[in-house]
Amino acid sequence: MIKVGKVVGINTDQQAALASSTGSEGDSYFLAILSLVCDDAFTRGRQLLSEISDAYFDASEGSAKGLTEAAEALKSKLSDTESYSFLLGGFSGKALYLIGKGEVVAKLQRSGGVSPLDLSSGQLVSGFLQEGDRVILATVTMVEFLGGEFTPSLDLSLVDWEEEIREKLKVEDAPVQAGLVLEFGEKAPKEDLPAGRQGLAGATLPETASRSNPIGKIFSKVHLNPLKIFRLLPRSGRGRFILALILILSLGLGIGYQYKSGRDREQARQFEELFLSAKGDFDAAKGLANLDPSASKAKLASAKDSLNKALALKPNETAAKELKAQIETEEAGILQQFEVPKLPEFLDLTLIKDGFKAEHLSLSVNKLLLLDKDTGSLVSVDLKTKSNQVLAGKDALGKAEKASVNGDNAFVYSDKGVVKVSIADKKASVVTKKDSEWGTIVDLAGFASNVYLLDTGNPPTGGQIWKYLATSSGFSDKREYLEKDVKADFNNAIRMQIDSSIYVLKSGGDIVRFTKGAADNFALGGLDKNIKDPKSIFVSSDTDNFYILDSGNERLVVTTKTGAYKAQYQAAEFGTASDLVVDEKAKKVYLLDNNKIFQMDLK
Repeated sequence: MIKVGKVVGINTDQQAALASSTGSEGDSYFLAILSLVCDDAFTRGRQLLSEISDAYFDASEGSAKGLTEAAEALKSKLSDTESYSFLLGGFSGKALYLIGKGEVVAKLQRSGGVSPLDLSSGQLVSGFLQEGDRVILATVTMVEFLGGEFTPSLDLSLVDWEEEIREKLKVEDAPVQAGLVLEFGEKAPKEDLPAGRQGLAGATLPETASRSNPIGKIFSKVHLNPLKIFRLLPRSGRGRFILALILILSLGLGIGYQYKSGRDREQARQFEELFLSAKGDFDAAKGLANLDPSASKAKLASAKDSLNKALALKPNETAAKELKAQIETEEAGILQQFEVPKLPEFLDLTLIKDGFKAEHLSLSVNKLLLLDKDTGSLVSVDLKTKSNQVLAGKDALGKAEKASVNGDNAFVYSDKGVVKVSIADKKASVVTKKDSEWGTIVDLAGFASNVYLLDTGNPPTGGQIWKYLATSSGFSDKREYLEKDVKADFNNAIRMQIDSSIYVLKSGGDIVRFTKGAADNFALGGLDKNIKDPKSIFVSSDTDNFYILDSGNERLVVTTKTGAYKAQYQAAEFGTASDLVVDEKAKKVYLLDNNKIFQMDLK
């Protein structure tokens, strides 16, 4: 029969020591000790041990070959690691195989004596175990940390060994360390301790007393000679009955105590594993917060789940309660979720012109473009100085509906068609007159001197994006941006933004992306709740990220340009604003709310 005891010390973000034991049918076991120094050491080490264990049991060549291959695979996977040590063991039948590298030790306890096993060659070592043998695998740090208490501790039962060593390893400044004990058959008694045995804490226990059954102490000095026991029995039937009751009660109490003690030890073991898992996942979540927000979110969820299970086992455990409080404090930062106080006002548009208001913003080269549809006024605002100038009015623009700025030119969609206005000299010229093939134009954008119109179409057509190329004499005739085989559904489309790709926002929160006229990948992922009643999006060739004004949830959502979650900002102004632009270089967001522009700093 095989029994395995396991202990692991306190790990850190950069250093971890782990122990693993995995059994299969027929008393075959894979054992591993691994210590390593790297980023996210605990999570990486746990994953590696799982992979190596699977590889060992999948090997068809037997324990020796499988263990050697497992060691080589582990070395390969750790080739980029700053430093590491490992000790792997395979046990089947009575044969034990070991292979190790670095700061690890293996010892054999047999017939009361403890002797080291030589792993210095780095080659596979093997031998046969006898009934009562114990094999100890550990990091050098554990042996050195326990010092003179290490060898005496091996005389404890495996359960007691785990409990006492775990308590020792909880010291905050203890090095990272781990250990395993493999017991083959029942442990043989130690021959050189006739009067008792020495525990880890130095207490001598009676030879016949059981640490897990104190009832046994009552009988520890009774010599179990059948004749003497018979003579001690009461003569009367009543006396024998009373004695039988006492014996039954004593036996019941002993069994009950053993059951409760075993259950408590199992609960303590489960708690320890869940707590360490929660701590490791929490550390990993912090390390991944900026590198991979989606993975960080998953790690944090795993940490919270493990910790809740641990607290269900031990609700009053101080370390677990402290970890829960730490997670609650740092959760928003890890998830990149920011509560923003009232946003400061950047510009009151009524200072430009009494009653001036706009629905949309456009940004290019530190210039904001705003259109007041009611008055037909087109205005440019310098972001650095807040100075403004009126570029054109109704006479030049007609009944204007949409406006976009690109470099030194502004483009306006109106009943005249598309009008270009030079910001430098305010001269207006017609790009194209209104076209009978247009359906419903809901947005326009200038990009790379060209002009694009988002057309939701007329039934039964699904819409189109019209493109007008800048030429030496003006602009080309309209061209279809979408390739012939692309069937785009622009129903409910409300906004369009362009970097090297074109992004289209729909009122329900769907976002579609096209690159060179073909449908391209964009899928929102990692959000804690769906987009609700969005008002606008922003992206440009000057931004690394993609921004969504999610008014229904009063937030600004930041993703990659393919939709993976990165961050979100919560503020009341996001619920009432109609548009936004982002200056990533200056780490500023500008938010339009009727006749005022508000400003927010990006983290």
